[in-house]
Parts: sequence; C-alpha cells; structure tokens
Amino acid sequence: MNFELDFRTLPLILAAVSSACGSKPPDGRPNIVVLLSDDQDYEHFGFAGHPQAHTPTIDRLAEAGAVFTHGFVPMSRCRPAQASLLSGQWPHQNGIYFNVGADHIDPTTSIAKRLKDAGYATVGEGKFWEYHPREMGFSNYTIRNYETFVRDGQDHLFRFIDDHAGRKPMFIWWAPELPHTPHNPPPRHLATVDRDTLSIPETYRDNPESFRDQEFLSLAMGAWLDEGIEELIQKLKQCGEYENTLFCFFVDNGYSVGLPSKGTAFDKGLRTPVIFSWEKGIVASESSALISSVDLYSTLLDYGGATPPEQSPGMSLRPAIEGEAFVGRETLYGALYLQSPSEPKADAARDAYAIWARTKRFKYVLYLQDVRENDNRRFKIQANLCPYPERDRGDEDFFDLALDPYEQVNLAGESEHREQMDSLREEILTWWRETGGGDLDLPRPQ
Repeated sequence: MNFELDFRTLPLILAAVSSACGSKPPDGRPNIVVLLSDDQDYEHFGFAGHPQAHTPTIDRLAEAGAVFTHGFVPMSRCRPAQASLLSGQWPHQNGIYFNVGADHIDPTTSIAKRLKDAGYATVGEGKFWEYHPREMGFSNYTIRNYETFVRDGQDHLFRFIDDHAGRKPMFIWWAPELPHTPHNPPPRHLATVDRDTLSIPETYRDNPESFRDQEFLSLAMGAWLDEGIEELIQKLKQCGEYENTLFCFFVDNGYSVGLPSKGTAFDKGLRTPVIFSWEKGIVASESSALISSVDLYSTLLDYGGATPPEQSPGMSLRPAIEGEAFVGRETLYGALYLQSPSEPKADAARDAYAIWARTKRFKYVLYLQDVRENDNRRFKIQANLCPYPERDRGDEDFFDLALDPYEQVNLAGESEHREQMDSLREEILTWWRETGGGDLDLPRPQ
C-alpha cells in the first residue's frame, strides 16, 4: 500500500497521538492534589490501626509518604477548616468561622489563585463554599455532592486531566463530601465491614448494638471515600502523571460515635491525620509534630513555587517532610464559634463561644458563653450516643492527653494545674491579639 504523508496534517496527527495525556512539563514541579475528607474520625483508617477500616488506597499513600499524626483544624467545622486551607489564615483573620453567612475569603489569598498565577492549571471538584470558584482561581469547577461525585463518576475531572496532563502542572481540589452524613453507602462498601465484630470502646457505656449500627455505617462511608481516591490515582497513572503528583490528604473536621466531636474543642472534632505523598519526591516518615491546616497552605505553595501573602501565619512543612531540621509548634490555638450568628456580618470576637490551646500533652479550653443542648441550633455540636457537653460561661476544661486521650477526666478543678492553665490562657489571648482578633468578652477568673 502506498502512503503519502501530507506534512500539513502532521501537527494534527501528533496532537492526536499525545492528546490523551500530553508530554511532560519542563519545570519539574509536581502536580498538587488536595484530598479532602469530610467529617471523619481520625482513627478510622487502616494505617491508624483500626482493624475494620477499609482504606487501602489512603493506607498506601500513608505507607509511602510523610504522615503527620497530629494535624488540627482551628475550628471543628467544614467551612472554616476548608477556608483556613484555602486562605492560609485563621478563621478570625479571614472572616470564615461558621458555615453560614455572606462573607468570603479574599480571593487574592486563595491557594488556587496563587498556584494559577504561578502557572498551574487549576480545577476543583465537589464541596466548595467560597464565592465564585473562578474568582478564587479555579479555571474549572464542578460543585457536586457525594452522590453525583462518586456514584456517577468523575468524568469532568478526568477530562480536565486529559486536557492538561503533561502540558502544565495541575492543581486539583478534590472534595467529594464523603464520608459526611447521610450515611447510606452502596452495598459493596457495607460488605467491607463486619458489623458484628466491631469492638466497643471503654469510653462507651450505652447500648452496644446502637454503637455498632452507627460505627458500621461510618466505616463503610470511609471505604466509599477511599474508592474515589483510587479511581483518581488510576487515572493519573494512565496518563503517566502519578509519579509526579504530590498528594495532600486531610480531614476538614472530625466525626465520632460515642464521643462529642464536630463543633467542639475535643480532639475528636479538631484532630486529623495529614498525609503528604509523592512517589518520586517524598520518602516514608511519621511525625507527631503539632501542625495546622494553615501550614498545609504554606507547604503546598512552597512545592508549587508560589509565595504566600505577607504575614501568613502558616509554616512550610517541607523541611520536616524531606527529613531536614524542623522546629514545629509547641502549642496550637483556636476558637469555637456559633453556627448561626445573631447578625450576618462576621464578628469573631462576638461569636466565639470558647478558646482553646493544645500542647502535645495537655488541652486547655475556656468557655466564653453558656453552652446548652436546648440551644444546639446555634452551637451545632455533634454528640452521637453520648452526653451533650454543656458548659457555663467561665468554665474551663483541662485534660492530660498522655493519660486521657479521649478527654474523659477534666482536671480543671485541681489546684496543682492552676499555674499551667493560667499560662495557657494567657498564651491564647496573646495569640488572639497578635493575629488581629477583636476584644473578647472574657469571664472573670474563677
């Protein structure tokens, strides 16, 4: 067969051959994928030691990557936690400290915009709260809930990967609203958990069958999340991009059966594992350093060759990830806020109901408002199968986490801890003032 090549069509032929994934970008920066879990217990992972957590994909990322076991969000609620990662600011700085309201972060601080300006192709998939995604720096965005995002496929995201892989480094914000309620996973994920053999924790003293029912569904939802991450990884592998992709996994706030979590200062609400995994750029390690979601912002911009705004409170974790000398935080601070403020305009000092400090060993909380179960519409505290954590204005919590990791024994009334509690209280107030917080209505010391 005679074949004569028309050189006018050669560019089209070459484009068609490379259209599936393109060629490698020249600058060597990694693709960056933020994997956002939504309402998940920090212990509901295989790599964290849970015997019934079916999270093989997340476990593999953890096994090969840098794991920070003690990551924290400043406010244990979805939107403020996500906004702290998007903006690299504390909630009282960016104005996003509750789920409702008209305020939004400053688009110029958005991690997507910073990376886009640095040459990244940017895409977001799933849950998103802040203003218009394009104003925030996302060239492409599809807002979906968990049902459409995972059950019906990820075609929109995969088309984006086909279009940009190998041409520009990619920034992907992946937030499928999983394993958030309602807990109704497909049967294939229910089959990953043996409900009848779920162990009952010592802290739970109610009906064990009720615990097993809820824990069973929660773990199955985690398996659903893991499946979606596996699909994304397989797509990146098909395009030859997996080895050049930096993954950052974290949970926007905790969820617990049998212990207070979301909306509280307890670790079950604030704590998250953080995983950085990059097959050719990160070796396996584990750290118990205290880190915050604002640090993830600085770290990802560092890897992407972009700069954070001046006076950004986050620190890049890159030295710790790469095995270099790293001085972490001795103490983390935060505040808890009403879910439904009395006025739509943001006023963090007005709407804060508690402030907290956490060292590696101790947790201190000062309550600025009465917390009552009959007012839960404002506080929106998650307390599944456990007592509601009611408090009076001026109450304090103090826990020794080395002896009491689930914060069951409040030591605030013991005089031997008074000096340390007063010191942590003053540290929180100093942090609040120095980071731009307004005048708090403080109760008198007891």
